[in-house]
Amino acid sequence: MKAWITEQPDNNILETWEKWCTDNAPVHFFQHPAFAKLVISSGLYRHGLAVALEDGQSWSAVLSYVILHEHGRAFRRLTTRTLVYGGPVFAIGLSENEKSAAVATLLNILNSHLKNRCLYIQFRNFSDHTPFEKIFASFGYRFTDRLNLLKPIEDPARAFQALSPSRRRQVRLSRANGLIVRPAQSIEEIDHFYAMLQELYRDKVRKPLPPPELFRQFFLLSQIRSCGRMLIAEYQGRLAGGIVAPLTPGGSIFEWYVCGLDKAYRPLGIYPSVALTWAAMEAGIEAGCHTFDFMGMGVPYKPYGVRDFKARFGGNWVNHGRWLRINHPLSYRLVEIAYNLMRRLKKV
Repeated sequence: MKAWITEQPDNNILETWEKWCTDNAPVHFFQHPAFAKLVISSGLYRHGLAVALEDGQSWSAVLSYVILHEHGRAFRRLTTRTLVYGGPVFAIGLSENEKSAAVATLLNILNSHLKNRCLYIQFRNFSDHTPFEKIFASFGYRFTDRLNLLKPIEDPARAFQALSPSRRRQVRLSRANGLIVRPAQSIEEIDHFYAMLQELYRDKVRKPLPPPELFRQFFLLSQIRSCGRMLIAEYQGRLAGGIVAPLTPGGSIFEWYVCGLDKAYRPLGIYPSVALTWAAMEAGIEAGCHTFDFMGMGVPYKPYGVRDFKARFGGNWVNHGRWLRINHPLSYRLVEIAYNLMRRLKKV
């Protein structure tokens, strides 16, 4: 089986890829050309696509990835990493042996192409990759546990009833007390929401947050195609929070970024983050989605700040985990030590 790989795919490749997705297995937003267009249009990161060819011509499987970095040009080499969201997507009708061959082919070309360009390659799995674990291990990847919560939303009444009693009460109270959740209407609102999100990530989450241009471009993209929702929570004309929720019609909707001024509005019986999360579920239901994906519940048996917040919305717990290949172990370890030290000093 042969393969080719490219970065910043042009419109011809994107169109071919989108048609292939339509004719083959369902994909998530992060595995779709729409996400590639978002990354490329933002000008922040590089998007790549690897394609396995069954007979030298027909696409049998595709694997898309993003090369990210932080802190500007001076630290780019030390912060560059590659993320693969969801793993490979296969053509309909492939046997298990053909899928395994495609995975091996894709991992081989991915490693060869990226081994000297990033600290590590990480697969953030959206499904069970157990059938391919020996193949991943043979290419230098190790598995790490990572929980997630997937909430069925096909039946609106059942989805709402699956919320904890306190969550149902908070949704009802927020609406009764005047909180409005609506689609974002302008870049200015996106920038206002981003400022709130930036404060949250600086003071509490202390993890890298993409620059605002990614959020602006997602907003613009969502205006012209069904790729997701950006919702704003508003109280008496003032912004109280927002959520970024990519989706694939008929598939999953994701809680990518969410932020609300819950502490400030709680005395008024208003819970922006809760109302926004439920509103995103309603948007997914409207788009025909069957699952709300919370995009991570942390490492098993380790504290995770928002696990309880998410868990009270109900859903099915899974541990699809991640695959990690460290290309430069010494540099990786040094960066890891420096990052943990900066987090303790609250510099990141």
